[in-house]
Amino acid sequence: MNRLLILVGILIVLGVQNHAHAQYSKDGYLFDKKINAPRVRRPVAHELLLDPMERFLVVSYSSHPTVVVLYEIPSWETKATYNIPEWFDLSNSFVGPTGRFLFLDFARYSSKYRRVDLETHAIDTVECYDTPRGCVPKEGGVQQKDLFTKDDLYYITINKKNKRDLLIFKKQGK
Repeated sequence: MNRLLILVGILIVLGVQNHAHAQYSKDGYLFDKKINAPRVRRPVAHELLLDPMERFLVVSYSSHPTVVVLYEIPSWETKATYNIPEWFDLSNSFVGPTGRFLFLDFARYSSKYRRVDLETHAIDTVECYDTPRGCVPKEGGVQQKDLFTKDDLYYITINKKNKRDLLIFKKQGK
């Protein structure tokens, strides 16, 4: 009887482990890491943005203020956290060509951007003509909830079952 209970216990533990790994799955990728939300008022991840040089991942959380967190790639450690007073879309935001400034879309119908200096961490407001892109028309973008790195090494997504967490997957065999 004791052996039967031990066997049943082992099977339950194995089943729970397999279920946990199956919960986080992506074809061709292996689950690598889960990043928990920072401690903010409404810790829901809204959008993702990759630095063009793929040094860091930008994630927007909460609203009023919007919390922007930069995670280093591939360590996934927090590089910086910024509180931005208003809501904005990452879909019209970008990192400048030198990688020093993050330009956050100020508002849908505004020509202004919040400019975040990633070295000094200073935040100011600039007009569109003071950005590397200039004054291009903004398009209504779809929120980026998942993305691949350029080399397809990583797949990054907001957890659909718990929007507080980010899930990182790494390409199989890499």
